Amino acid sequence: MQAVYVSHAYSLDCDSNRRRVLRICRRLISEGRVPIAPQVYIPAFVDEATERDLALRLCLRLVALSDEVYAYGEPTEGMRLEIAEAERLGIPVVYLEREE
Repeated sequence: MQAVYVSHAYSLDCDSNRRRVLRICRRLISEGRVPIAPQVYIPAFVDEATERDLALRLCLRLVALSDEVYAYGEPTEGMRLEIAEAERLGIPVVYLEREE
């Protein structure tokens, strides 16, 4: 099964964006893919407001474990870092419309 990193906005509207990411994950699973979605679980143990650098480092490490990166919507600062890391590692990036 292909591992897909979900690059999606998070911090500007955490609750709505988390719900969107959960829907994306469900769709990826139905397609036979393994979603890697840090927006779903990293906030459980990392406070983005005070530990943003740690959260980003964790995300970039997870990008490295992925077969592809799916980038949803207009890239935010954090998404641009994830995309750049994927490109640096030779991991394909697929740009998709934001899930509504």
